[in-house]
Amino acid sequence: MEWPDQRRQPLRDEMAKRRAGISPAQVEDYNQLITHKLLELEPIINARSIMAFASIGNEVDLRIFMENQINQGKTILLPRVEKNGGLAAIEFRGWQHTQPGGFGIMEPLGVPASPSEIDVVIVPGLVFDGHGYRLGYGKGYYDRFLKQIPKNAFICGVCYDFQVVDNIFPHDGDVPMHWIVTERSELVVNWDFF
Repeated sequence: MEWPDQRRQPLRDEMAKRRAGISPAQVEDYNQLITHKLLELEPIINARSIMAFASIGNEVDLRIFMENQINQGKTILLPRVEKNGGLAAIEFRGWQHTQPGGFGIMEPLGVPASPSEIDVVIVPGLVFDGHGYRLGYGKGYYDRFLKQIPKNAFICGVCYDFQVVDNIFPHDGDVPMHWIVTERSELVVNWDFF
């Protein structure tokens, strides 16, 4: 019998390779389309506090989205990996107040916010499936963190359309997204937010 991890790692590897092969022009086009879709989502429009992420490589780039939301007076938080192995949400106060973390991802300086104050979490991933489950890089940071936020917080995955597959073979501890936004479509997993 094949265990789920043996099926998950090839998915990660394939998607990392495919994503790395996208041209800068495609990435820019896709990011604009994804940003436009995010800005039209009702839970994001109504949110006061949004946890985004700093992209690495060819991940979806949320900088324009973040600037838009800050200009509307909203609080933007970014993840930081803590020494205890947990993920903390820190208020983003500009790129001059960030530094590279252990994985080379820009992380904010400052005091962690309470997960209970978060209205929306926008989540990156290498692979997503139609049930809202995601594969990241295999460390489980987001799955542990998402269990700490309010039950009514909106969890939105973002990726490119080719990163959505039929099945990522989820584990019991995996936390599904409520919605997944790509440059081509929006995948509804949970209608309760609309």
